[in-house]
Amino acid sequence: MNKRTDDTPRDSWRFNYHFGYARCDRAIVHLLVILFGVSTWIGVNGIFIELPLLVGIAPEGWNLPAYIVIVAQSANVGPAIYAVLHKSKCQPNESLCILCLLCSQVLAMGSLIFFYDRTLVIGGERHSLILLVSVFFSALVGCFSSVLFMPYLRDFDDVYIVSYFVGEGLSGVLPSVAALIQDVGERATCYTPLANATAGIPPGAFPELKFPEQYYFLFLTLVLVLSLIAFIVLRYSPFVQVSRCRHDSDFLAQTKADCKTRGITVNVHGINVVDRTSAEKNNEMPNGSSAFDAAKSSPVFRKFYLYILIGVCCFFSNGFLPSIQSYSCLPYGHLAYQLSIVCSQFVNPLACFLTIWIMASDIKIINCLSLLSLIAGCYVISVALLSPTPPLQKSTVGIGLIILSWIILMGVISYLKLVIVSLLKHISSSKALFNIGVVMQTGSAGGAITSFVLINFTDWFKTYSSCSENNY
Repeated sequence: MNKRTDDTPRDSWRFNYHFGYARCDRAIVHLLVILFGVSTWIGVNGIFIELPLLVGIAPEGWNLPAYIVIVAQSANVGPAIYAVLHKSKCQPNESLCILCLLCSQVLAMGSLIFFYDRTLVIGGERHSLILLVSVFFSALVGCFSSVLFMPYLRDFDDVYIVSYFVGEGLSGVLPSVAALIQDVGERATCYTPLANATAGIPPGAFPELKFPEQYYFLFLTLVLVLSLIAFIVLRYSPFVQVSRCRHDSDFLAQTKADCKTRGITVNVHGINVVDRTSAEKNNEMPNGSSAFDAAKSSPVFRKFYLYILIGVCCFFSNGFLPSIQSYSCLPYGHLAYQLSIVCSQFVNPLACFLTIWIMASDIKIINCLSLLSLIAGCYVISVALLSPTPPLQKSTVGIGLIILSWIILMGVISYLKLVIVSLLKHISSSKALFNIGVVMQTGSAGGAITSFVLINFTDWFKTYSSCSENNY
């Protein structure tokens, strides 16, 4: 019997096996990173999405969104302290900080299961203190996400940044789905707690809800527990470590060598295996990212322009606009308010998914998208300033316009933020993600402070004297 001397089939089988195993590992890491990203803003987003119900039962009324935004942005004191420590010799452990933040958020959200409607007298006025305290600890995670969570992924492959932003988008989608199933919408009625009551809602105040508010906050708590577990696996599981960028580059190098010897052309997780040096000579990069190389040679002022632009985006999307959303939507009814919140949350991860196929790195396209968001933003702000009697208030066209404006606004801004972060990560230093996070949180805090001052210390934004459903 002739001995087989050609071992190529066996080598090909081994190569395909290890290559498929690596792809499976990367899929698991993508899922873990998405769950990790979900933890960032699901607490604050979950409370915002329940606002059509909460504004009718909280003593703050229509001003509750402004209170929530200012409390959420006050949590920036944590990242400010962390930034000072980060610049000094006393640098805290990243993993330990993230674990503590995630655990505190689980406890904060869990407390709302039992005390979301409790009010306390402060300075002679009733306030939803427990709710606001829970918002603060939940917002700590969101505020730290830009300066701690996102920079934690610096040692991972660039593709995981998209997964992280998808997770951030899902932090609004998951509570939106729960709220839709709960069916608040038009069924939300205004109820003002009695002055001497210790609880905000009497039993049966909202009899038509599919499930009570306790189950809604229980669902959010369980999701946060999953996010905590995902980070523990992401941080301490051995198989995840091989998917980090430094190990992944070795794998790609070996893959390219094996492919070259066999004459095989492969595509690794959507990115063509191309020699980076030869691609740079041809002024192009894998996955058609030649625009990133062009951005590297751009003038310095363009980089600062991108920093300013992402700060402005966060000023409006994370700070100013959420505070006035009740003023722009509630005059059209609770259903319009809920749909504007839910739809804008759904469009967030969709915009992030879009960057996988379309990365608008041309500065002209970025400017056009910025102009589109400016037009939509001017419309919703104008409607809020004209509240409580905006134009087309009783018209279906008016309801459709306000909902569509919020969808376009939040979708375009979400897409812009991810595009700008990707650009800056390629054209800046290794500390780019931390610097971007500082700019994002600064813009968000500025928007929250501005909206809180305008709403509470001026008469620019007005509400009905009575918030009964008959006034809509």
